[in-house]
Amino acid sequence: MAIALEFINLVVLKSTLETKYQGGIEQFRKDLPNRSLREDDELVRFGCMNWNDLEYFTDIIVSKGLTYLEQGTTDFVVISSLKGALWNVDWIEFDANTCYAKNP
Repeated sequence: MAIALEFINLVVLKSTLETKYQGGIEQFRKDLPNRSLREDDELVRFGCMNWNDLEYFTDIIVSKGLTYLEQGTTDFVVISSLKGALWNVDWIEFDANTCYAKNP
């Protein structure tokens, strides 16, 4: 199944949240600063309209166990409606409007 993409999107595999995120997927849902959560069987997506909100949420998820190495992580990916994916990961496919897990 595909998840709708909007302006700025942070996408994570649910399996990554279950193994690395303190409190798992349920805590991730609670930590969201807005009501932008979209999910399917494999992925969750946080969406926002500006880079400050993205940075704020990235700080939260890194403090809970996900890794961010200056656009070099495989724990999550950021997809912008204007720029596409800001770095490559091998677990996602996307187009202008949707994303989905590759070979779940």
